[in-house]
Amino acid sequence: MTSASLLRRLALFGAIATCLTLAACGKGSGSGGPSSIRAINLTDDLSSADMFLSGTQKLFSGLTPGALSSYASVSSNTYTLNVNSAGNSAALFTGSYTLSGGAHYTAVVWGPQASLHVTTLPEDDDTTQIGAGNTRVRMFNATTTTGTLDVYLTAPGADLTVSTPTQGALTSGSLSGFREIPAGTYELRVTGKGNPADVRLDIPSVTFNSAQYETIVLTAGSGGALVNGTMIVEQGSSTAMANTQARVRVVASVDNAGLVSANVGGTLVASGLSSPAVGAYTLVTASSTAGGDPTLRLLVNGNPAFTGTVPLAAGGDYTLLAWGGTAPQLTTITDDNRLPVSPSQTKIRVVNGVAALAPVTMLVDYGVVSGSQNIAAGQAAPYTNVASNAAGSVIEVDSASQTTPVYLTSRTNGDPLLGQGVYTLFVLSGKSTPLGTLRNERPQ
Repeated sequence: MTSASLLRRLALFGAIATCLTLAACGKGSGSGGPSSIRAINLTDDLSSADMFLSGTQKLFSGLTPGALSSYASVSSNTYTLNVNSAGNSAALFTGSYTLSGGAHYTAVVWGPQASLHVTTLPEDDDTTQIGAGNTRVRMFNATTTTGTLDVYLTAPGADLTVSTPTQGALTSGSLSGFREIPAGTYELRVTGKGNPADVRLDIPSVTFNSAQYETIVLTAGSGGALVNGTMIVEQGSSTAMANTQARVRVVASVDNAGLVSANVGGTLVASGLSSPAVGAYTLVTASSTAGGDPTLRLLVNGNPAFTGTVPLAAGGDYTLLAWGGTAPQLTTITDDNRLPVSPSQTKIRVVNGVAALAPVTMLVDYGVVSGSQNIAAGQAAPYTNVASNAAGSVIEVDSASQTTPVYLTSRTNGDPLLGQGVYTLFVLSGKSTPLGTLRNERPQ
C-alpha cells in the first residue's frame, strides 16, 4: 500500500466514542461473576509500586516500570484503590472505583510520585464490531509535563508536513476515542500540538493486528518534552515503545563573539553559532547498552575544543555550554523541562556562562531565588518554583564583578512568567559586556 493511499484510508475513519467511565463497555459488561483487574506501572519516577484494595488487601506487589501484572479476581463492588511505594505503608494515591461483574480492567499507574494518577481502562469492547481486516486504536496522554500532543500513524517515512494527525490536540491526562484503521505496520510519531517538526517520539515500525482493540499510552521522558510509548492490547499483552533519542542544544558563550560548532553522534547540533547565543534543541541518538555514549566533537573558531563521548539518557534534554576565552571550556548541563504541576507556579534557573564574571545571584520580584545564589562561571543553578506573573515580574541578576546588575527588568516592563512555565536566564559572554537573556523553554 502506498503512503498516499494509506493516508486516504486513514482520513476516512472517524473517531468512535469510547467508554471513559470505569464501568465496562461492550460485550463483557454486566455479564455477572467476579471482576478481573490487572495493573501496569508507567510512572515517571516510581521504581516499584504496591496496589491495595480498600487499603488492606494487597492486589499487586512490586510493580516495576513497564511490567504488566496478571489479572486478579475480585468481587464486583465499589472499592478504594491505594498505590504505595513498594514496602511503604503510606499511600501515594487513593481513589474510588467501581468494578462491574464479569468485566476486565487494566489499571494504568502514571505521573510523578508528587502527582500520581490511576486510570482504569475497560477491556471488554466487542471485537465483532470491527470491520474485516481492521483494528481499533486509541491514544492516552498519561503525562502532566509534556503539554498537548499530536499523534501520527502513517506509512513508514511519510512526510508529516502533509499528513493529518491520527489524533490531534491530545491534552495531558486525556484518553481519546477509538479510531478504526486498517491492520498493518505503521510509523508512530508524536509531536507537539500543531508542529510536525517538534518530534517527541518516533517509532519506525509498529504492527497492529486485525480484530483487536489497542491503547497507546504516552508517558513523559526525563527531560519533560520527549515521550515514551506503551501499547496495551485489550485482554492481551503490552509492548514497550521506548524513546531512543535525547534533545541537545549548544549555548555559545565564548569571548569576542567566538563561533561554536558541535556534532553529537554524527548529528550536527550547531554550526558556527556566534557568541552570545542559545541554539535550538536537536534530536540525537541517546546512550544505549549496545552503542555506549555518543561521541561529541566541539569546535570553537574552527579549532577542536573537546573530542570525546557524552552520556545522554534517552528521553532527556541537555545543554552543551561552551564558555571562556583563550582556552574555551565545556559544561554539559542536564535540563529539566518538565512543566510545574500548579498553574500558579513557574520554574526558573540562572546559568552563568561568563568566565570573567564573579558568581551571580538571581532575584525575582526583589527576593533571592532559592538555590540561585553565588552561581560560579560554567555552572547552572537548580530549578526553583516561583509564583507566576503573566503581567511581568522584576528579574535581577547581580555579580560582585559589576557595580550595576548584569540583568534587570523594570517594574513597569517586567518579564512575563507564565503559569506552568519553564525559564532559564542565561548570562553569556561574546560582547564587550556580559549579556543576560531570558529563555522560555516550553512555549505553549
